[in-house]
Amino acid sequence: MTVSFSADFMIALALAFARSIAWVAVCPPFSNVSIPVKLKVGLAGAIAFLSAGSLQHEVLPQSDAGVAVGMVVQVVVGGALGYIVSVFVNVIVGAGSLIDLFSGLNLPQAIDPLSQQQTPIFGQFYNLVLTALLFTTGSVTVIVDGFMKSFQAIGASLPPISLGVMAQTVTSDVVTFFAAAVEIAAPVIVVLFGTQILLALLAKAVPQINVFVFGMPLQITVALVAVSVALAALPTDLSNMVGKAFAQLFGGL
Repeated sequence: MTVSFSADFMIALALAFARSIAWVAVCPPFSNVSIPVKLKVGLAGAIAFLSAGSLQHEVLPQSDAGVAVGMVVQVVVGGALGYIVSVFVNVIVGAGSLIDLFSGLNLPQAIDPLSQQQTPIFGQFYNLVLTALLFTTGSVTVIVDGFMKSFQAIGASLPPISLGVMAQTVTSDVVTFFAAAVEIAAPVIVVLFGTQILLALLAKAVPQINVFVFGMPLQITVALVAVSVALAALPTDLSNMVGKAFAQLFGGL
């Protein structure tokens, strides 16, 4: 690849870097606060350098004000692209939070080392598994490659889109997030719900037994076993979510 450091290339590089840095700040797994800022800036710079050629051949702003406005536009585009990917990918973390809610483990919260926020136990565990799967399954490569292709789909200026379409897209993404989270967590939730029904029937049949003494340990044990079995389906779920994210991004362009 030959690079000509002309004025147009430098403007295209600045616009591409503005989009890339906004995308890296929002899109997982790069948005984790545990990743050093220098590494994020370096990744954004590498993506911008490789993608600036796609913007170089378009009509670029030549004045200082035009470049500043163009960079703001690129920040908006990068943030929107990262947000959509984040919504679909974090479905797995949402599924873990639902399991915490139904297993009763949502009360003892700990600090997540990746997000630096208080997260329930299974939500934190699913977040760690998600980060590992993004790299081991190659999904992170698909995410980066899809973002670089966005420079060909969305150039230096925003495509014509109405606020109604944007609102509908965000609403659809949120609905998909909750539906997919429930779908991923459903097998574990059904098992936990069945355990609660069994404990209720046992308390009704044998009132002398104090169900509360062994009910919580039993429910936690069942949750651990069910989650261990359900982990086998997470790589497929992650691949489906990444595919849906980029179908959402590029399907309407």
